[in-house]
Amino acid sequence: MNKSATIITETPRLILRYFTHDDLDALAPILADPQVMYFSARGIQTREQTRKFINWILSSYQEAGFGLYAVIYKDNYQLIGFCGLLVWELKPQQEVEIGYRFATKYWGKGLGTEAAIAVRNYAWNQLDLNRLICIIQPENKRSIRVAEKIGMKYEKKTIFIDLEVVIYSMSKSVARQKETKIINDA
Repeated sequence: MNKSATIITETPRLILRYFTHDDLDALAPILADPQVMYFSARGIQTREQTRKFINWILSSYQEAGFGLYAVIYKDNYQLIGFCGLLVWELKPQQEVEIGYRFATKYWGKGLGTEAAIAVRNYAWNQLDLNRLICIIQPENKRSIRVAEKIGMKYEKKTIFIDLEVVIYSMSKSVARQKETKIINDA
């Protein structure tokens, strides 16, 4: 694991940290995997495309103050994918999406949900964001399940980057109201 990268948050099984240029060797095979990239608008990525993607992520830290984060699995301290925040212009407003992608070896273990919850909490508590979305192709049932497990609800169908997608969303105020109701009902 790259010890010099800034850690954003941790979970019982994961470390989420800033990407660095040193992550290219670990991220390139993940983004070159056809299964991982099946629902990606960009498709399979070459090593050079992955290098440019990391540069884009690094610039987002400067421009937006956040971005996609390297997800490190604590059992072996390997980079297993990414999870983080992306800014999109979706008319009529700017939206912040929780995005995630993991190596297939780590699918089905709840790690996507664990990372997405950590990013959601970071967005609300450290960045003071009030609304988050997920942009998902309707056939991507795994991503829809992650969005639902972190508290998002179906909002609408739309076209995004020439693809038919569904938008799942959540607001901090509605989530906090539900948390308060659960505590008060207990």
